[in-house]
Order: sequence, then structure tokens, then C-alpha cells
Amino acid sequence: MIRSSFIALFSGTACILLGIAFTGEQAFFGSLLGYWVGFGYTLWFYREVLNSTELDIQSAIKRMRKNLMNRLGMVTLIVVAVARFQPSWLFSLALGIVTGVIISFIIVAIQKNYGERGDKRSA
Repeated sequence: MIRSSFIALFSGTACILLGIAFTGEQAFFGSLLGYWVGFGYTLWFYREVLNSTELDIQSAIKRMRKNLMNRLGMVTLIVVAVARFQPSWLFSLALGIVTGVIISFIIVAIQKNYGERGDKRSA
């Protein structure tokens, strides 16, 4: 999963940087930052879900609740910092976050589905 995630992260980064180079719009740096944030958010969530599955139900719920607040705090901090220092980047930041989350969720789902099918075939 890690290899395909890095490929998607670097491919999306390359596409955004090409868009910045061709258009000359510096506001697209917000979409690059948002893409990284959305991608990191999803991978962080996936890692925490995998770690929480090994715990009992009460500990898993507490851990997931705590980590939800940590992830939301991280995203809020980045949005506030961009709003404070580069307000023109906010719209592209939001689009980048949505794109990063959607693409990374698709990759996680494909990898999970592929792994489950592979397990069934070998059984």
C-alpha cells in the first residue's frame, strides 16, 4: 500500500506543479498544500484504524476519538495559517484537500479490495 500511495502522491504533486508552471498562478500552491494535507489525513486515519483493530472496543473508541481531534486540529491549523498569511490560496487549498482525500481513499480501497481477493484465492 505504501508504494502505490507514494506513487499517487508524487503523481498528483507533479500534475499540480505542471499546472503552476503552465498557468503561472501562485494560488495553486494552496492546492498543492491541500493535496498533501488531504493525502496525509487519509493515510493517518488508515494507520490508526489498523492499530485500533487490535484493541478492545472501549480502548479503540477512546483512541479513535482522540485521534479524530488530533487530525481535525492539524487540518484546522493549516487552514488558519493559510487564511492568515495567504488568503488568496483558500479556495485552491479546499479543492486540494478534497482531491487528496478522494484520491487517497480510492487507493486505500483498491489496495484493500486487491488484498482481500488475493487472500481468498490463496485459501
